[in-house]
Amino acid sequence: MQRRGFLKAGLFLGTAALHLRTPRLYAAPFEGYKGKLLVTLQCDGGWDVTSFCDPKTNQPGEKEITHWSKTKETQNIGNLIYAPYANNQSFFEKHYKDMLVINGVDMQTNSHTTGVLHNWSGRNSEGFPTLTAMFAANNAPEQPLSYINFGGFAQTANLIRFSRFQNVGDLTDLLEPEYQCCPNDNGEERPPLKRSQEIERIRDLRKQKTRRMLERIDLLGRDKNNLQAFNDALTSKESLKEFKSYLPKSEELEGNISVSTDTMSNLRDQIKLTAAAFQSGLTSAADLYIGGFDTHSTHDSLHEPLLAFTTDAIQLFWQIAEEKGIADRITLVIGSDFGRTPHYNGTDGKDHWPIGSVVLMEKNAPWANKVIGNTDEGHNAQKINPNTLKIDEKNGTVIYPKHVHKAVRRYLGIENSSVEENLEFTNTEDFNLFA
Repeated sequence: MQRRGFLKAGLFLGTAALHLRTPRLYAAPFEGYKGKLLVTLQCDGGWDVTSFCDPKTNQPGEKEITHWSKTKETQNIGNLIYAPYANNQSFFEKHYKDMLVINGVDMQTNSHTTGVLHNWSGRNSEGFPTLTAMFAANNAPEQPLSYINFGGFAQTANLIRFSRFQNVGDLTDLLEPEYQCCPNDNGEERPPLKRSQEIERIRDLRKQKTRRMLERIDLLGRDKNNLQAFNDALTSKESLKEFKSYLPKSEELEGNISVSTDTMSNLRDQIKLTAAAFQSGLTSAADLYIGGFDTHSTHDSLHEPLLAFTTDAIQLFWQIAEEKGIADRITLVIGSDFGRTPHYNGTDGKDHWPIGSVVLMEKNAPWANKVIGNTDEGHNAQKINPNTLKIDEKNGTVIYPKHVHKAVRRYLGIENSSVEENLEFTNTEDFNLFA
């Protein structure tokens, strides 16, 4: 190619590249997300699975592992086994056909920080994303609220942004800033905070500022994408007003509920907001959160009502999902930092124990009504053969969070996607949890 032709070609390519990088300050027409949905429920503090999905009874000559087993036996429903404790019977009898229980998962730590990190990212070191972040980035990165979080672990590894919200009134203020969300003391609607002309002028000034920022040549690609997504969220009036129309009314919300003497929770409201976000098409993944499971003293009096509240909330989750017609699209992953010791301490509490469980739920799943993994009578993890899924002390391995994450990523279509690049689990055994 002659020099002049080369320069012309270079000028054309440069112009094309410049054209492609020209910032768009108006969101594309809203198309709601209609694909699969992923939810995690983070039971923070370390739950006692020996009184839930991996029940243990007292053994002669050993320390007492559960108070309930002094007078009661473990219970079976389908292929699952559960403890006669809290509200377990109602929960398991209603949902056993939609549950996969993975017992004997070794978090390899007694530290809350590391346990949370390990359970929800699959690794016990910093910098790796949640399943929900990877799922949202792979399935609906263009949606302004694709990944929402109500507390707990929410690392994204810069794959996507997460939105944390809890208060409906605050959401209304954000969606329609010209109005106040609530009536005044006389029950009358409050007047607009600003005139519509003023709101439009503020929006125009923001657009100008955003344009200037997006045109900066030193702006990194990742920062540009985040800024554009932020702008889209603010300018997508159609989509955000659509979201507002799905939000539960204030009288439908329950606020923080007293669960025990130590714990308050708004988990039920989190569920209602998540269902609204899913139904609106703006959201593909969500992290629900409930704390209080770190019961170092008076274990049963604190843990039992908390576990009952949690399973009741899960039942509410599926009830609302059914009512809104989204239940058959949802995969729910339930877990915690780790488990609790297989004995009581001097204050009738239980301390940290690295062995826990993970529960997966999905409506009408062919892989449900099954238990994978095993622990002995003292709640120690046993080695499992990845191929047969049976106890195999010679050729098996203890199940770690990485095994669960690898299998779930494959099931959800994340494995080998561009989202997983440089985040793969290498030299990790394959457990086909969904056979």
